[in-house]
Amino acid sequence: MEVWQTISVGICDDTMTRNDHQRITNILQVCPLFAGLKKGEIEEIGAIAEIRRLDKGQLLFSQGDLAQSFFVLASGRMRVYKLSAHGREQTLVTPMPGTSFAEAALFADKRYPAYCSALDASEIVVIDKNRFLKFVEHHPQVALNMIAQMAERLRLFAGKIEQLSLMGVVPRLAEYLLEHADSNCDIALNIPKSELASFLGTVPETLSRALAKLKANGLIREIETKIHINDRQLLEEVAASPD
Repeated sequence: MEVWQTISVGICDDTMTRNDHQRITNILQVCPLFAGLKKGEIEEIGAIAEIRRLDKGQLLFSQGDLAQSFFVLASGRMRVYKLSAHGREQTLVTPMPGTSFAEAALFADKRYPAYCSALDASEIVVIDKNRFLKFVEHHPQVALNMIAQMAERLRLFAGKIEQLSLMGVVPRLAEYLLEHADSNCDIALNIPKSELASFLGTVPETLSRALAKLKANGLIREIETKIHINDRQLLEEVAASPD
């Protein structure tokens, strides 16, 4: 695993320590996991955290690594994924800035069940497992937040399993485009097609054929760095079809 660039709250000089501690506190305040906590309680968590920077493509953890921390994404983009024996990747989740991830590994077999790497240059807040669990013992609101968050992720994973099991690639792609379209029916192409294929549980060649089919049927068109939905209603019908 590559070496992280680390800014630790307890290591830098006084000015840097104050700046980083305040930045960590600001990041944690918008994280749903810590909703309902008082500012002083969030500062307690910030005191056991540090900021780490990762380059694009850098690995944060591998499947089977001992889970000694969990994370909150401060900036950039991360991807949590599984890797098959044949090298095929399946994206599980792409955390948004301000959200936590990998906290479930703290309670299961204490090992990360997947891989995680940076899609872009990113910054993450790293929270020490043992010290955080001691904090949770005295702050049950955090435990309730974690239960609610994990329940929502289970619901999302169940939906993803259903999608991969019962839907063809074209409906999956149609559903993705509908979910990510703005009010003008445009979708920014800000991720490589290989990454999108992994998220949809397929390979780039199959994804290209699915895109070509939607374009040939006049449902979408590509305009420079975005896709425009020509007929939202028909695309919704495709998304609701099995294949």
